[in-house]
Parts: sequence; structure tokens; C-alpha cells
Amino acid sequence: MNKLILIFLILFSEFCTFPKENTNEKNFISLLLVRSSILPSSGSGNNFDQFTPNQANWNTFLTKITAAGLNGHDPDSITWISKSTWDNARWDGKTIYDPTKMTRAEFETAICPNAGDTIRGIREVFYRTNPFRDNKNPTKAEVDEWHRIALNHVRALVGYTTADRLVQKDHCMFKRALWGDERQNTRMWDAKYPGTDGSAAGPCVGGTNAHCGASFIPSATDQAPYFIGTPQTCVAGQGSEGITSAPKSNIPWSIKWSRGFCGFLGGEGFWGGHVGPFFHREKFGFNFWDAEQSNNNSNAVLRAKWTGKRMPSLYNDPAIVTDSNSE
Repeated sequence: MNKLILIFLILFSEFCTFPKENTNEKNFISLLLVRSSILPSSGSGNNFDQFTPNQANWNTFLTKITAAGLNGHDPDSITWISKSTWDNARWDGKTIYDPTKMTRAEFETAICPNAGDTIRGIREVFYRTNPFRDNKNPTKAEVDEWHRIALNHVRALVGYTTADRLVQKDHCMFKRALWGDERQNTRMWDAKYPGTDGSAAGPCVGGTNAHCGASFIPSATDQAPYFIGTPQTCVAGQGSEGITSAPKSNIPWSIKWSRGFCGFLGGEGFWGGHVGPFFHREKFGFNFWDAEQSNNNSNAVLRAKWTGKRMPSLYNDPAIVTDSNSE
């Protein structure tokens, strides 16, 4: 019976036009949609597709957690976030945070209490979805799925809950994020793929281009080992990239990504160039790179790749008359 009700609500929301105002009925249906979209698709089995390639070295992200004295990657294993802090970051599931009705600082606090370690409502989302079968040793597939869940939760905080607003994982974006980091931080591709040093495509021996490697794509033959199962061929296309060193290598996966997002949000505001894709791009791919594996407190540099449709913002930046959605 519950399934029939949910199907009816989904069909009803897709074929009926709602007014722009946030009526209680619209919020109720939208929240049902977003909650159904973030629940793990395979129940307790957590049999998700893996998007992060096997070649991505996550060994230190696991060992450093243990070295830091943490028991797992779930929110309650984080020793420096108290229960009262998590309680202060709860979300009632109804309040929509409108960036046009707050200062930048107020909006940052609304979405990211406690300076980026917490995102409002994220703890409840984690334990409601239980994305990691083993909180001490989550798989790459589980972490990939958790990032999809978490991104859609952040979108729900500003009222982006319809099906066309939900982000999707993209195999090529995850692979390209890793290839970009390999190009920038190693010399493994340089001999086979020479180019202009410091350019977007690399090599990246010199120069000050923080996005060096952003457009690097190896041949189809060299791409194949990075895919699990049937390989694809990734090509250049419309999209954007953001890189941040805000995450740390020794903090749990449940909040590692949030430091990057909250850092961008605090520095740029809702309409910032790096923030825009978190709310408006259709597809994403993340890669995390341990900047110094021998240092237990090193940065875990996040390279976020985005592609697909760029949905228009439902909130107009009062400081910008023209396109406020530039990335």
C-alpha cells in the first residue's frame, strides 16, 4: 500500500504544476521524493556500482583514521564533534533556507554550522540511509553513493527536491577527476602524453596552474583499466571543475567532502563559481588525493568534476543582474 501511495505521489508531482510559493503540500511531496531518492537502492546489501577507480589510492585514508584514534567513518565516531553540536545542526525536514533572505554569513551558518565539520541534518541522513555496511572500512562504491546522497541532501536544504534537481554519479567524471590528479601530481603520463607544461592538459611539472590536468584525457586503450566491467570511452565535454585542499586525510568519509563544500560556501556564498555546481549540475565525480602520505594530518585534496545539464538557479543574486549561475 505504501508503495502505491509513493508511486501516486511521484506521478502527481511530475504531471501537476505547482505555484512557486512553498506550500505545505509541495514541501511534503518534495521531501518524499528526495528521501526516496537518497535511500540505498539495494537495501542492507549495499551493492552499489563503484565509480571511483581501483587505481585511486585510499590506503592512507583508512590507516590515518585508526592512527587518529577514531573508531569508524560514521558521524558518531568523530571525537571532536559533541552531541550538542550535532543536535544544533539538526534539520526539521521542512525549513527551506533562502539565500536571498540572509547575509552570506547567515546562510553559511544555516547550511554549515560549526565551521564546515557539520552540514545541517547530515548526521540524521547518514544513519537513516546507513551507506556503509562496515563503518570502519567502507568500500569505494559505498563512499561514492554516500556522496550522491549527501549532495542531494544539501540541495534539499534550499528546496531543490524535484527529480530534475537530483545529482547523479557519472563514471567519466570520477575517472577524469583521478586522471587530472595523476597528471598533476605524478609523472606517470608525461612520457606518453607530452604537451605544454603547466597547461590545463599538462604536463604539470612547472607553472602555477592550480587546475593543471583538468582537461587531460588518456586514450581509450589507456582508459580501459580504470573501468570495472565494460569500459567506456570518455571524451571532452561541457562541464566544470573545482579543487580544494580543505578536507583532511585523517577525518572520516562521512564529513571529509563537507569541508570542501563548506569552505567554498563560506568563501563565495551561494552564487559563487565553485559553489554553483554543487546545487545546479546534473552529474558529478569526485577524487581525493592525499597530499602527503607520510603526514597523518595532511590535506586530502578534493577535485570535483561536474557535467550534464546546468539547471537555473531558483534564487536571483541581488548583486548580479545578468547570469548569476556562472561556474
